[in-house]
This record gives sequence, C-alpha cells and structure tokens, in this order.
Amino acid sequence: MKKIVLILLLLISLAACASKAPSTQTFALSIDGNDIVIGQNAESFLQQAGDPIDRYTSPSCAFEGDDNVYDYGQYQITTFVDSGIEKFTGFYLVDESISTKEGIKIGSSFEEMVDAYGTDYVENFGAYTYNRDLTDLSFVVVDGKITSIAYLHVVDQ
Repeated sequence: MKKIVLILLLLISLAACASKAPSTQTFALSIDGNDIVIGQNAESFLQQAGDPIDRYTSPSCAFEGDDNVYDYGQYQITTFVDSGIEKFTGFYLVDESISTKEGIKIGSSFEEMVDAYGTDYVENFGAYTYNRDLTDLSFVVVDGKITSIAYLHVVDQ
C-alpha cells in the first residue's frame, strides 16, 4: 500500500512539474515567410525586405540614441542600435493585408481577437494589450473592430 501511495505522489509531482515549465513563447510576426521578433537582430530581415518606401530616424523616447523607422506601406518597422546591432523595437500593421501569426488583422472583430489570444489583456481606453517576454501586442478596438495592431518592445520603467 505504501508503494502505491508513493508511486501516486511521484506521478502527481511529475505532472505538476511538467505543467509549471516556464513559457518560451513570444509574439512573432511573419512577413514573406520570415519570422520577426522584438529584440532580435533586424539586419537579415531588412536586407531581404528591400528598400522601404520611406526611412527616417528620430530621437528615441525609450532607448539611448535614435530610432530607425522603415515604412513598407503595409507595415512599418522600428529599430534601434544596441552595441552595434540593429534590433527590432516595433512593428505596426497599417492595413488588412497582413495578419498576426494567429490570423488577426485590421478589421477583425474583438471576439476574433479574444478567441485567438484569450482574455489575459490589459485594457486602456480601447487599447487591448497582451504581454509575452519583451513584447506588448496591442490592438485598438473601435465599435467592435480592430483598427490598429502594434508589436512594441517592453521598456523598463
């Protein structure tokens, strides 16, 4: 009997440990088959994406130095240089032609967003923000429809 109880306790503790494994999941955006993730090196993606419609720099309000903004029409990418490496700090979807990896795009409904991402968001004046790792994924919802999607680098306050 003692052996059975010990075996059951061992199985329960193993199951508990397995369910508490840290999540390595992060938000990624896939454009032209390339996954891009906040905080990762942007060089390869920027070379493959080609010339943007517009490119400019502006003083960063979050990091030391300047932000680089690349406008590709359907989306915009923001980067900054950290220790000589250009890294992603923001992705902004501009129209309905590009969706998140979970299938949500501008024009999707609030209900579709909740079905894809759940209710673990913070709402602030119609902006619904989900957080994973270094990324805040924010959806602005007006009259039940998504009007803006942004992936933003989390900045320590």
